[in-house]
This record gives sequence, C-alpha cells and structure tokens, in this order.
Amino acid sequence: MTEELGKRPFVRPLFLWILGICGAVYLPAAWLIGGLPFISLLILRIWRGKPSDYPLYTNRHSWGIVFALLFFSLSVGYTLFRLRYPASNEVPVWQAFCEACQFELLQTIDLLDLSDSDKSVLATLTLGYRAEMDWLVKRRFSLSGAAHILSVSGFHVAVVYVFVRHLLFFLPDKSQLRYLKYGLLLAAIWLFTGMAGMEAPAVRSAMMLSIYLIGKMLRRLADSYNTWAATAFCMLVYNPFYLFDIGFELSFVAVLSILFFYKRIRAWIPLQNPWIQTLWDWVAISLAAQIYTLPLCFYYFGEVSSVALLTALPVTFLSTFLIPAALLWMVFTALGWNWELLAQLVTLLTSSFCLFIDRLGRIPALSASIPFTPLMLSLLYAFLLSVTWYIKRKGFLPLCLSLAFLLLFSLSLVVYKLFL
Repeated sequence: MTEELGKRPFVRPLFLWILGICGAVYLPAAWLIGGLPFISLLILRIWRGKPSDYPLYTNRHSWGIVFALLFFSLSVGYTLFRLRYPASNEVPVWQAFCEACQFELLQTIDLLDLSDSDKSVLATLTLGYRAEMDWLVKRRFSLSGAAHILSVSGFHVAVVYVFVRHLLFFLPDKSQLRYLKYGLLLAAIWLFTGMAGMEAPAVRSAMMLSIYLIGKMLRRLADSYNTWAATAFCMLVYNPFYLFDIGFELSFVAVLSILFFYKRIRAWIPLQNPWIQTLWDWVAISLAAQIYTLPLCFYYFGEVSSVALLTALPVTFLSTFLIPAALLWMVFTALGWNWELLAQLVTLLTSSFCLFIDRLGRIPALSASIPFTPLMLSLLYAFLLSVTWYIKRKGFLPLCLSLAFLLLFSLSLVVYKLFL
C-alpha cells in the first residue's frame, strides 16, 4: 500500500483535504478538536531534546503526522473561511467572454428545421444550456439511461478534444510544433468548458486532459490515478464545495471505476476484429462506470435505468458525430457562412437522436424498494472497496472484509424494512 501511495503523491493530500472539508462542514470545531492541540503536543515531543537528537529523516513518521495534522487544519480553516466569506458573484472577464460566445452560438440553433423540443436537446447536448428543456424530455433521458449526456461532461470534452486534434493533424507531435499544437488543444477544451458553464464534470475532464497534454509537451509519463487525484485536489482547493456537487461526485467516481475495472472487463472477451473490439470497448467502459456509480444513483435518485446498457452504444455513437458537427455548424453560421449540407446533417442526427431517446424513454426504470440512507451508502461503498482490494491483492483479509460489509449492508436493509 505504501509503495502504491508513493507512486501517487496527490492521493494523501487529497484524502486529508476531503477530511478537512467534511470536518469544517459537519463539525465546525474540528480544527480545534483534531488539529492544533495534537500538533502542539507532537511538536513538543519532537523538539524536546537538542535539535541534533531529532534529525528530520530519522523521525520522518512523526514529521508525517505533524504535516498531516497541519494540512488537515489548513483544509478546515480554508473551508470555514469560504463558508464565512463566499466567493464574489462578480463574473470574471474570461467567463463573460465565454457566455457571450455561448449566446451567439445558441442563436444559430433557431435556423435549423427542428421542433422546439429537439432544439432544446441540441442546445443542452452541445453547450449545456438547459433553460428551455421540458421536464418530460429530461425524464425520458433519465429513463433511457442517457441523462448523463445532457450534462456537459468528460465525454463531451473528449469528443471536442479528439475532433480538434484531428483538425490539427498537420502539426506533428515529435517536433517543436507540438507546443503550438498542444497550446491550441488546451485553448479549445477550456473555451468549450467555459461556454458550457464550467460544470464540475467538464472542469474535471478539462483539467485531466490539461495535465496529460502538459506531460506530453514536456515528454513526461503520467499515472492515471495520480492525475485523477491531482485534478480532484486542485478543484477542491479552488472550491471546497464541489465535494457536495452531484456532478462532481458522479464524474470522479465514474472515472475511478473505469480506471480500475475497464481493462479487466475488456479482457473477458479477447477479440481480433478491430471493429468488434471497438464496440466491445464501449460496452466495457459503460459496464466499468456503472460499478461505482450505481450506489450514488440509488442514493440520490432512487432509481436507475433498466436499459442503460442497451442505450450506451447508440447514444455514444450518435453523440460522437452530432456534437462536433453541431459545434462546427454553429461556428460557421455565427461567422456568416451558412453550410446547408452540414445543417441538414445536424438536423438529421438530432432528430434521430431524440427519436431514439423518446422510444427507449418509455421503458420504466428500476426503482429501489426502500430509500438509501447514508449508512447504507457507506456500507455498500465499503463492500465495493473491499472487493476492489481483493481483486488487486487477493488474500484472506480483503475477502473477509468484503463478506462482512456485504452482511452489514444486508442487515441494514432488513432493519430498515422491518422497523422503519
């Protein structure tokens, strides 16, 4: 475990920072109870003798505890400060520019031969503008298992990234021109993220891609888990209350689940045909993302789509073409160039997409028979983490913990059903 954490230096600060945020929100005196007294005692313990008696590296564990408590106190104090003095509501210049760009692009959607409902879906799908979306349409997306596509997330940012990268094919990766190429890619994904409203999942994806691109620019290898932890840490430093945003939670949990389970699920069916392999890859990604996100979905929404796995591939396929085509057409139209053939393609893809969602959105969802409590959620995640530990390391202890947490979760369901 120590070796694994050593490879990912952002994991420990992230854990401490999250503990501090939770302590500040749920226990405002946490920095007094769990921070300063212990820090004072430890500092006195370390510096009780001559300085030469306590060199830094011979007492590195004690110093680690001191650092952890200091970091915890810093997180608590910073979160309490943000609670007392919220961020200013003044819109930054760059955000005002992104909103102006979004407004200009939204005006072009009215030129398409689509119903108002389909136009609202297109505006939400491409620019994250939900103001005009009907509740019934949102419900259909939820029942079809495609609600995530309405929130500008990592998928949208990845599609934009791949599209722009293909447009910049003439700039090689192995020359000095890579700085220009990666700079343009960074500008494109952050401009899109800004126009989409800087939602937590999109910011997460943009930051992870930024770390990846900067690493490529500097010719450095990146560890996916460390990148994930660094992104979460930076976002929570910027805004500690992202931690309680549903989009933030689902996005990071889904990525963590994909990082661990995707390759293992992919290996279930070894394939030689590249086209079939691509289809299986998308299915494997969908399955992997569901493992860690299902408990949160039941906790927050009380239900999950019964056809999510069936819709994942068609929705991903249509969106992969629709998002870049629609954005390209919007930009061309806003600049005064009306490309009729592209407009027809966007209209056809949008209509097909909405029709597909409308049909599958009539199938009832799978609902939980009882509401999920925080205790149930904690026990279920403890079970999943124990199973993850068992898959990674094997051994008797993780197996026993998995069975124990599963038993406790089952007992909590029985107790709630019988007595509450």
